[in-house]
Amino acid sequence: MSEPAVLLAVLAGLLGLARFAGSVAARLGQPAVLGEILCGVAVAPALRLLPARVDGTLTAIAQFGLLLFLFAAGAHLAPALTRGGLKSAVVPALGATLVPLGLGAVLAMWLARRHAPAGTGPFVVFVAAAIAVTALPVLARILAERGLLDAVAGRRALTAAAVSDVAAWALLAVAAASLHGWSAASPLPVVVALAVVPWLARGRFGRWVARLPRPSATVVLVVVACAAAAVTEVAGLHPAIGAFFAGAVLGHAVPALDAAALVTPAGSLLAPLYFVLVGRAVDLGRLDAALAADIAVVVAVAVAGKCGGAYLGARLGGIAPHPAAVFAALMNTRGVTELVFVGIGLGLGVIDGALYTAMVVMALVTTAMTGPLLTRLSRQREGV
Repeated sequence: MSEPAVLLAVLAGLLGLARFAGSVAARLGQPAVLGEILCGVAVAPALRLLPARVDGTLTAIAQFGLLLFLFAAGAHLAPALTRGGLKSAVVPALGATLVPLGLGAVLAMWLARRHAPAGTGPFVVFVAAAIAVTALPVLARILAERGLLDAVAGRRALTAAAVSDVAAWALLAVAAASLHGWSAASPLPVVVALAVVPWLARGRFGRWVARLPRPSATVVLVVVACAAAAVTEVAGLHPAIGAFFAGAVLGHAVPALDAAALVTPAGSLLAPLYFVLVGRAVDLGRLDAALAADIAVVVAVAVAGKCGGAYLGARLGGIAPHPAAVFAALMNTRGVTELVFVGIGLGLGVIDGALYTAMVVMALVTTAMTGPLLTRLSRQREGV
């Protein structure tokens, strides 16, 4: 069989399996990404037998899906970052961001001597940011399913998640830039340019795109996402960073242009392929007592930092105990954002394969526990 035929057959099989596994997870009350990751773990032995060129092309297609997914995720963040929303959620958001960042930094110092192939500095910044992540797309879906998307609690959680994620992605850019030794050619100015230039041109750009037919507008946004990704890749950063910030800037600068809605369908088609490949990279064969201990500590610190920080911030912000607990449970959702985050860290060489496995397990555990926690809190409120 020719390589193109093998590629098409594998692509068809993986997309079908990913959709099936995701639907099974959804029927069990869990996000679809959990099923997609476990699908990747299950088919990993077979994928390792693929020809190198087929595997490389498959990875490139998955990366393209990731770029579109992150562009749409960035655009989803923008509506939550309004002045009014930030004002009402600033204290809870700070608690949900600063506490996990601090605990993550302490955890990273302990893990660095065994899991920091690129040095302690980038490793500490990356792990701290990874512990602070909240999966805004998964959070929005959970809120919608429970009828909380337009409620005060839902808007507060979305705003706080947006703040946490913007801070985490900015720190990821810092970690990537530090790998260059902070030279005069540091890629950070490129990231700033990616944010400033579209912001300055937002009026003319928005009016022009708004006049385009929907298919043409989608093509323009995909071009912008790929161009931003290419710029950050050339600068030495991961291309996903450029796609994410381009989506966030366009979503905020041109609110009439529903960038997320235009790009999401294409990203939703290919993104599951990326998460299957994320599962393939999880190596449970190296699980031993030391890695099991690392996994337990990573999960414990992630839950304590996010839940504890979010609850503390909510209470300091004047929120009653029960709504504060709901807010903490929502902010603990890591989901696909965490999986993408740690995948980038592995690709940059900031973390090793063992810690990657531990962080993926943490993302799955914290995502899986969100639904049961919310159900329990709801029953407590109803006195059941």
